[in-house]
Amino acid sequence: MIRVGVVGVGNCASALVQGVEMYKANPELDPPVAFPTVGRYTPRDITFTSAFEIDARKVGLDLSEAIFQTPNNATVVYKPKPLGVTVRAGPALDGVPEGGLVSKIVESTTEEVVRELNSTNTEVLVNYLPTGAVKAAEAYAEAALRAGVAFVNAMPAPIATSALWQRKFSESGVPLLGDDTQNQIGATVLHKTLVRLLALRGVRVRHTYQINVGGTPDFVNLMHRRGDKEKTKTAAVKMMAAGQEFDAYISPVAYINFLGDRKIAHTLIEAEIFGGLPIRLEVTLDVHDAWNSAAVVMDSVRLAKLAIDRGVGGPLISASAWGFKNPPLHMSPEEAYRAVLEFVEGKRDK
Repeated sequence: MIRVGVVGVGNCASALVQGVEMYKANPELDPPVAFPTVGRYTPRDITFTSAFEIDARKVGLDLSEAIFQTPNNATVVYKPKPLGVTVRAGPALDGVPEGGLVSKIVESTTEEVVRELNSTNTEVLVNYLPTGAVKAAEAYAEAALRAGVAFVNAMPAPIATSALWQRKFSESGVPLLGDDTQNQIGATVLHKTLVRLLALRGVRVRHTYQINVGGTPDFVNLMHRRGDKEKTKTAAVKMMAAGQEFDAYISPVAYINFLGDRKIAHTLIEAEIFGGLPIRLEVTLDVHDAWNSAAVVMDSVRLAKLAIDRGVGGPLISASAWGFKNPPLHMSPEEAYRAVLEFVEGKRDK
């Protein structure tokens, strides 16, 4: 089993917990993931051992109950049995989401997080803090280092892309993955793929935008703290046409309550083909946002565990390029996929 902790018991944690437990309870179902096995690990080998929150409505509850508490609104596909994992308080710092989403805060210290990670023998810690929680993300990264726990940074704070944190995790021999999860078929990976295709075919991108709307609690927070998200998404797309200069605007633009856990992304690309003639692409993607991230986090958790087994520490280059918008090294989706396969086969990470 892979012993996993989660930081932030919101929609993304809800989808991950529901999904893992659903596939465990229904062995006849085949999880639709990119890597059915990573080494000897399948999604059913994930077990939850710790969880951290600051929302008083969730702290103290079993994780199986906490994932369904307000303001969470992820689609309910499966209700797990009690998991025996009590949600503990963690440091708040700047991790309080904007928009009045948390009415009462319960918090503790980084030292208490370290103790909980050690006492539960957690091996991999997934950071689902809200966008903008940079200091809080650093506190949990520090806790993971002190506990010797692999850190999967699923939000935009610069951890895996920070030279300081890369050095710390490398020196400690602890795996580090991030930053900011790239969904299974999300707006960013779709946008990247289109731009990459155009560049490969010799098309010159001139202008592009991606504007997103959604009804999740994350979108409430993003209306106040969208800066980091805009930077990671824009950088990820522009890297797919290296050597080309073009205007890009990528941003979450509106919280729409009735959309619930759906996100709708509108993407436009204006480019130039042979002869200087224009070409225009428009794409609309409508997804259940939290569930769209769960499969990739399942990949990331299993790759982190494989690194632990092999004694590989520091930033995992291939795994980060595959699963995250802002990795230490950007790759196209197909390049990242091949790199992960090579890592799984035992070749040196790159």
